[in-house]
Amino acid sequence: MNDLLLILAAFTTSILTAITGIGGGMILIAIMPGLLPASAIIPVHGLVQLFANSSRAVFGWNHIHWRYAVAFISGSVVGGIVAAGITLNINLEYTPLLIAGYILFIVWGPGLKLKKAPRSEFFTIGLLQTGLGMIVGATGPLGHASLLARGLQRDALVVTAASMMTFSHLIKVILFGVLGFAFMSYWEIVLAMSAGVIAGAFTGTHIRYKIPESIFRPALKWLLTILAIRMIVITFI
Repeated sequence: MNDLLLILAAFTTSILTAITGIGGGMILIAIMPGLLPASAIIPVHGLVQLFANSSRAVFGWNHIHWRYAVAFISGSVVGGIVAAGITLNINLEYTPLLIAGYILFIVWGPGLKLKKAPRSEFFTIGLLQTGLGMIVGATGPLGHASLLARGLQRDALVVTAASMMTFSHLIKVILFGVLGFAFMSYWEIVLAMSAGVIAGAFTGTHIRYKIPESIFRPALKWLLTILAIRMIVITFI
């Protein structure tokens, strides 16, 4: 039953992200506590999201703005390496609390405002996004907000963000492997969830303009809040 829930969640959240550009990864990682061991949540989520974002980027390849993506990738390498050392000193049993706190901050907090220098902005976002991703898992809204401020149209925004997150998750997966996480122990659920997110990315890409974005935004905010509260509760049960 847990596996079926994870596969369904992977499929539906991938559709959501393909339509709106954000939210799916955060919802998926908010669902995973209680369905997987706490120490496996972020590594497994990262590998599944690698497939989700790369497929979304491939389906809209011609819309990628590479000048933003390349600067982001450079920062991701630095941020991932720095955060890799930090994860060794964190009690991963309390990872759901970190994820919940991060989600509540993104949804209800003032947001993170960075100075808009062309290359340095996305280098900084890459550093923060991948670094935080090693600890809290889903950090897509950081880059999405800056791309939105650049005036990118919907296709370009969704696909460029996907290309950036592809490399962020790739770096994260490599570093978790170096740190000794046994990905092969979870190969079956990773394979099934990855098939789900690829199918979701394909579906969402083809219905992106048929569903108004305004329907999702308020519902997404409250759904993320409820899931964050759920994570806090199950951590102490």
